[in-house]
Formats: sequence, structure tokens, C-alpha cells
Amino acid sequence: MKTGRNDPCPCGSGKKYKHCCLSPASVANEDLKDLLAGQEINSLEEAQAMANQFMQQRNQQPQDDFQGLSSEQVHQMLHFPFGSPEFFSFPETLSTSEPEAPIMTLIQWIADAIDEKGLKATAKGNLPQKLCKEVVIDYRKHLPETDFLHRMNINREDDFEDLHTARVIMEISGLLRKTKGRFFLTKKYQKIAVKAGFAGIYPLIFKTYCRKFNWGYRDGYDEIPFIQHSFLFSLYLLNLHGSDWKPFLIYEDYYLQAFPMVTEEVTPTSYRSAEDQVRACYSIRTLDRFLHFMGLASIEKSPNDKAVSREYQIKKMPLLDEVVRFSV
Repeated sequence: MKTGRNDPCPCGSGKKYKHCCLSPASVANEDLKDLLAGQEINSLEEAQAMANQFMQQRNQQPQDDFQGLSSEQVHQMLHFPFGSPEFFSFPETLSTSEPEAPIMTLIQWIADAIDEKGLKATAKGNLPQKLCKEVVIDYRKHLPETDFLHRMNINREDDFEDLHTARVIMEISGLLRKTKGRFFLTKKYQKIAVKAGFAGIYPLIFKTYCRKFNWGYRDGYDEIPFIQHSFLFSLYLLNLHGSDWKPFLIYEDYYLQAFPMVTEEVTPTSYRSAEDQVRACYSIRTLDRFLHFMGLASIEKSPNDKAVSREYQIKKMPLLDEVVRFSV
């Protein structure tokens, strides 16, 4: 007997067949066979034309697993996130003059500390200790009391991961350079700052963070590059569901429903399954260190609810509508 898409998977995983061993290609092949079986076909060319039309129509149909997006739209998200204005666009300059985001707070501190003589770097080429200590005092005011940064003793840039990330992003973006042991703001930074201020700086920082910065840098998890590669789908999820507070677990579910194959990039251990590793990595890299760090979402401790297995919940911030516009 043929296994239905919503039936338990024959492999015994406990998941639905469509979320486990039934691949999208298998579904498409079965549906195409059913279509061709009911047609009178006179040539190979005619069969190929029917197959092409079938696949084109199928790729344009909204898919439940993709939260209403079509396969074609998800393909564009993954491969051309900044080159598909018919589906989603990213303004070069925000209408918000002062975008509020943790990363922008840190960039402001760095920029303000640099004058025409530059800012002296440490022997290792990092930001000076005095600046790190000053920044963390202010930065802690914007963090929940449960954040680990409240318990850390910050003595250097390496101790302050968010500040280190902001500095690296500025350098990769071409906004900050280091010459003869001193940091300087580049002409590129000055030109954009004069023309549009942080409303022009933010979009550049955002694109650099998405395309060039390694999200797995120093976090201890497996590489799983697809999590970063699919950043726009995560933005879509937040745009679609973020009007109300929702636990991290919900977004993890939506993400794995769309891309269950991500678990294949992780090796399970004796104490943690591949799925649990992906869920934890996704929450840290995407929900916290991307959406929250870029000011697109707010995060807070979840209410004491036994049905919720994650500690935090997330909600979108107004800046999201300024940064990306969806036409899907």
C-alpha cells in the first residue's frame, strides 16, 4: 500500500512521511507520472513540453512547508537575495534616520572614539582596553539582567564578542581601516555618513553581515553554512509571524519544516541529536546574533510555561519594515 504524505514515515522516525523520507523530488516525480499516465502522448518532444509546463506551474504554487512561498520564490531567496526586487527589496538608505540596533550602538562608540589622529590599537591590533571598558558599561544598560555579559569581566576586545564583531564588520565593509597601529574611519565611511548618516551606514552593515561575515565565527557549533545562506527566509518568517511574542521553538519548527535536510549537515552525538544541534545553532546564530543584534527583533525571557521548552521568545521590531520589503 502506498504511504500517504501525512502518514507516519515507514522508517520509524515518528515524523510524517513528507517531513522525513519523502523528498520534494519524489513527490514531483510521482505527480508527473500520474499526469502523463492519463494523457495521449505522440512524441518525446510532446512529453518533454508537458513535463516542463508541469514543473513550471508546480514551482510557482504556494507551499505549506514554505509558509505560503513557492519553490521559485524560495530559490530566489537562497540564491539571489539581493537581486530579486520583484519579490523582496532592500533600500540603500533607510527612512529612519537613527536605526536602533545593538550593532549600531557599538559602531557609534567606535566612530566617536576616532579623531583625525586615529585611535591607537593594542599590540595585538585590537581596540584599546579603555574603550572596551567604557562601551560595556553603557551596553549592559540595554541588555536583560540574565545576559551573560553582566557577569563577565571585560578587559579587552576579545572578551567583548559583540564589540569585536562590530569592529570586524566595519573593516569588512570598508568603513574602518588600520594603519601603522591606529584605527581610522575611511573616506567611504565619511562620505556615507555625511550624505545619509546611519540611515546609509546600516544597509551596508546589514549586507556585509549577511554575505561576508562568518556567522559560525567562534560559536563552537558545526559550520552549517545553510543557516546563514537562508537568512532571507528567516526574515520572512519574522515578518510573517513576528507581530506577537512567540517562543524560539516556534521559529525552529517553521525553519526545519521548510529545510529538514539541514540536519544532514550535523553529526549526532551520544547526548544530542542532529536536530537538537541545528535548533540550538539556529536560535543562537539567527534569532539572537542576527535578528536581535541587527535590531530587527526584540528578545525576552519566556513566561514560565511547561509546554515551551525554550527559555526565550521573540517579536519583530519596526526596523524590519525599513530594512526589507516583501512583495510575495
